[in-house]
Amino acid sequence: MGKNSEKLIPLHSNQLKYDQNGLIPAVVQDDRTSAVLMVGYMNEEALKRTIADNKVCFWSRSRQEYWVKGETSGNIFDLISINADCDADALLIRVLPLGDGIACHTGRYSCFFQELAGMKGKADD
Repeated sequence: MGKNSEKLIPLHSNQLKYDQNGLIPAVVQDDRTSAVLMVGYMNEEALKRTIADNKVCFWSRSRQEYWVKGETSGNIFDLISINADCDADALLIRVLPLGDGIACHTGRYSCFFQELAGMKGKADD
């Protein structure tokens, strides 16, 4: 099968592998552009809330509380899909960014705007 025709395998949330703190990393990707917007962490309850409310909910490791993306900023993510990786220990959450389309608390479209110094692109090889 080609990469675009691979059959998706249903996975139940109780089959996910959470870390020792009960968390699983969630990579958030713009469904339109495929850009990676951010990474957050979910526990089982945050995942349940995300599925039930169709709003992406995370567990804040620093504040020790749930937070819904865009709840205060208005930059909400419209949930498109959730997929687990092959080991079921990470999630890919595809979204449509709403509001101003900003994912990062710095006011940028994506949290991934910092390029590591010393990296050479393929064109430089």
